[in-house]
Amino acid sequence: MSVKLTYFFLILVLSVLIATGLGTFLNQTSIYMKQNEQRLRNIVEYLAQLTLTDGDEFVAYQQIMLEYGDEIMVPFDFDGDYHPAKLEFYEAFNEVYPGKAPGIDVLYTDMPENLKILYGVYKHEYWLHIFEIARDSFEIDYCYYVVPTGEGLHVYYVIDAVREEKEVDGEKYILLNYEVDQPQEIHQHMWDAWNSGEYVPGFDMTNNEYGINLVYCLPLTINDQKMGLVCADVSFEKVNRNIVYITIKHVVGIGIVVVIFCAILSWLVGSRYIKRLIKLKDEISEFSDNKDPDISYKIIQDIKGNDEIYDLARQTSMMIQEIGTYMQSLVSKNKDLAEVQRRLTEANELANRDTLTGVRNKTAYDNEVRKIDDKIVNERFRKFGIAMVDLNNLKKINDSFGHEKGNVAIKKVCNMICRKFAHSPVFRVGGDEFVVIIENDDYEKVETLVTELQQEIDAIYGKQALEPWERVSAAIGWALYDPVYDADADSVFKKADQQMNKKKKAMKAGMI
Repeated sequence: MSVKLTYFFLILVLSVLIATGLGTFLNQTSIYMKQNEQRLRNIVEYLAQLTLTDGDEFVAYQQIMLEYGDEIMVPFDFDGDYHPAKLEFYEAFNEVYPGKAPGIDVLYTDMPENLKILYGVYKHEYWLHIFEIARDSFEIDYCYYVVPTGEGLHVYYVIDAVREEKEVDGEKYILLNYEVDQPQEIHQHMWDAWNSGEYVPGFDMTNNEYGINLVYCLPLTINDQKMGLVCADVSFEKVNRNIVYITIKHVVGIGIVVVIFCAILSWLVGSRYIKRLIKLKDEISEFSDNKDPDISYKIIQDIKGNDEIYDLARQTSMMIQEIGTYMQSLVSKNKDLAEVQRRLTEANELANRDTLTGVRNKTAYDNEVRKIDDKIVNERFRKFGIAMVDLNNLKKINDSFGHEKGNVAIKKVCNMICRKFAHSPVFRVGGDEFVVIIENDDYEKVETLVTELQQEIDAIYGKQALEPWERVSAAIGWALYDPVYDADADSVFKKADQQMNKKKKAMKAGMI
């Protein structure tokens, strides 16, 4: 009889393990697929929202990329810092369109070819950085942005978080706008989304050099114009491996529980067993009625033990907690969007600061000039002036002692200017050029301040004991706004610049 009972228990355990394994695998496959679809949908919606925030700038960027992609050179080893490319574009733009703002006074698509290419480099580095950060933050394998070519089932890979390499004149660059055929039978979900212009549930499954991937795509529409598709991939091998791991874990856990259950079956059939099941059922029903996730803690407290009921209670508690967390995440979504806006504001503030000296940069100066001109036009501007300070011999210092020593000279002059003009904003508008908008208390004693600053600089230059890069020299020119003769701030700037150049020539003549 004991042998038959042993066979019965063995068959029961094997049957339960097989049923549990199959059910867990199918259930986990369904759950994990939905989780991955949601995870991929979250990242493409996040990236799409960022492009919508960029609006017309993203439209112009895409048009420029499609037109000049072969001429836009982004280094293959680009480290994510797009600010140098941004600064190079704005400096070049201001040379061509002084006093004007890109995208406002001058459309990006109306700029000359060289400015379009500089803009394309800057914006592509920016978006590549965004896509790569999003890929790592959401812990997926691949995210990218494609634009159908309009010819067959081909697309251009405009933004690709997995970089492709090309070589030009011995230098390695990122391959941009490469064209790929996307067959309908493999990319049905992607083409359905593109043709409908709306979210289409489900995945595409691809098999390429990166392995088998689950692909999710979301069409991007800006100003009622279909732009392209934001896509994200996750490795099916990873998905399958996780499902198998969870299934094995569940099967092993359930197997242990079943063996114990069989060994003490007579004791568990008693009232305590039934009572705990009823208690668990009542608390689950309570959660179903009230949707209060705190019931999960009550379940753990009430359903004590070390058997399958406790495991069921613990898993139910965890499931309820996860549901509560998910509900809270939906509530906090608006807070997350607000945080993104705050970070964008901080990024804009950083964009107006010179990274070397900490004073405001050329972009900030242009913004301040626009404010001054607006006040001049509306006849409500206070008294102001402009001082130009040009550091001498910076190139010589850089060439002779290196750029780090040149940076020392720049910061030294900048500190002297800031200390002297303590009540006026200071801007670094070029490598060796600074501008001070003279106002407040500095306006009343500008001549004295300029003279003192020039004397301090000349005194330092005369100290032979200092290192060559510490013996800084600079030419200063200044002018005050005259409402009779000056139409705008640029008129004052030009007068100050002329005085500075005159001073610079006189200094050079004196050194010969």
